[in-house]
Order: sequence, then C-alpha cells, then structure tokens
Amino acid sequence: MDFQPEMQPETQPQHTLWQNKRSENLATASFILGLIALLTSPCIYLAMVCGALGIILALLSRGGELTLNTQGKTGLLLSSVGLILTISIYVGLFIFLMNYYGGIDGIMQEYMNIYGVETMEELYQSMGIY
Repeated sequence: MDFQPEMQPETQPQHTLWQNKRSENLATASFILGLIALLTSPCIYLAMVCGALGIILALLSRGGELTLNTQGKTGLLLSSVGLILTISIYVGLFIFLMNYYGGIDGIMQEYMNIYGVETMEELYQSMGIY
C-alpha cells in the first residue's frame, strides 16, 4: 500500500557519484574583497571589513570540502595580507606617535599648542566637545 505514484524510468532522477559542493561565486567574491583590502590598507575601516569578509567567504567557498580551489586560496591570501598590512600600519603609526610625543600627554600638549589654549577644558571647548 504505497500512496506515492510510480515514477517512469525516464523521469527518475539521475544520481551522480560526485557532486561539486564548492562555490565559485564565493571564491570570486573573496578574491575581489581581498584585492580591495590590499589596495585600501591605509584606509582602516574599508580594509578591515573587506579583509575579514574576504577570509570568511574564502573559507565558506570550500563547501564542506577539505581544500580550497585556486581562486579561493588567492582570495584567502589577499585578504589575509591586506588585513595584516592594515593592522601593521596602524600599530606602527601608534608606536611612532607614542615615541615621538612621549605618550598621550605629549599628544594632548601638542593639541593645546596648536589651538593656543592653556587647559584641557579650554581645548575641549575650542574643539567643540563641551
């Protein structure tokens, strides 16, 4: 007592032994985002977002497989290099500024000299913070 209709031989689904689960579109998107992250590494916001998304999409492009295709590997590499370069630039810049001005106090003193004020409250008022 089977309530499902009998399928004709020509309408039965053909089962293949191997099915490609990888996503070429995700690999392409990862490559493009990695390229954008690498080229815009001095722009912290865009490079960080594109680099992180490029890494995620490269890993998702595997589709359950253990290895990446060539474009996925390239996207992962570009995204990683762009992200590392961006972080390196800003950490290096922060270290340089701390050494050059002698810390946060030196940076604030330089701002006070630029704005021509004597106290921090005057500096905040001239900057429009208070």
